[in-house]
Amino acid sequence: MGISQTLTNKARLETVLAGEAPDQPPHFELVFYLAREMFGLDQQAVESKYTPNSKAWHDALVGYHTEVSARLIDELGWAAIPADVLDTRLDPLEMIPHFKAELGDRALVFAFNGQGVYWMPSGSDIMDFVVTMFEKPEELHAGARAKLAAAQELARRQVDAGVDFIIQNSDFGFNQGPFISPAHFREFVTPYMTEFVQTVHDLGVPVILHSDGNLNEILDQLYETGIDGYQSVDPQGDMDIRAVREQYPEWILMGNVNCSMLQDTREQEIRESVQYCMTYGGMGKPYILSTSNCIFPGMPPESYWIMLDEYRRMADLHRRGLAE
Repeated sequence: MGISQTLTNKARLETVLAGEAPDQPPHFELVFYLAREMFGLDQQAVESKYTPNSKAWHDALVGYHTEVSARLIDELGWAAIPADVLDTRLDPLEMIPHFKAELGDRALVFAFNGQGVYWMPSGSDIMDFVVTMFEKPEELHAGARAKLAAAQELARRQVDAGVDFIIQNSDFGFNQGPFISPAHFREFVTPYMTEFVQTVHDLGVPVILHSDGNLNEILDQLYETGIDGYQSVDPQGDMDIRAVREQYPEWILMGNVNCSMLQDTREQEIRESVQYCMTYGGMGKPYILSTSNCIFPGMPPESYWIMLDEYRRMADLHRRGLAE
């Protein structure tokens, strides 16, 4: 049966978040650092026109990030935009209703909530974390409950502000494997993450995990939490989106376009990476096309354009096939 109409990018993402496959995978990224390079928009130039911390200065910053977000939607086809803009002076809880009012008819609005569970400690803290885990596990559990409570309260405030979905940004993996053993992960992370996911679902919105690294040994636990999807599927952490899709055919997957190739504008390899993700992630499945991390500082704009060109080419071929 042919497709009677072409969905908007926002509608495609809504379809994926409902656990279904649209006419083509939607696209967005968690973070975008190339506003100057790709759009000619300079935040410092905007700020310099106003007295710091004045109302005019604040309004100009909000206006700048609104324009960046609008360009992401209109020129790059993003189906969602982050309320957590690249400026800690702006409160995401205030940006959520602003973006919903200004751009919500064209894209969904998401927010980050990543501190609800333990994840990879910094290099200076990891030894203390491991010692506590073995010698004072009750302290770690007390800390986990406190983190969960804070994340649940933040989620309530995010949903009250109008957010469409939440990204749990918690890096659980090094390139070689998870930051703690699967057994310790099941004790100190999984139950608290499960409760957080349930809270978000009770609030009526989906939640997607972002984590870099190799998660193969704990992927079953992450899926069991009930989380709606998994972003990154990090190829530099030896994560193969084909294998993850075969294991979890109905799970929302996002990512896996190899960021290391985007750093060097390796056109053929970028196109092949997109083809692999779209094929196995992918077409006719609940998948969101993105890089394996974000559009990072220093990425050549040409690399992202190549990625988008191949994505659009494959999506067009897929839609034509559905319509025949």
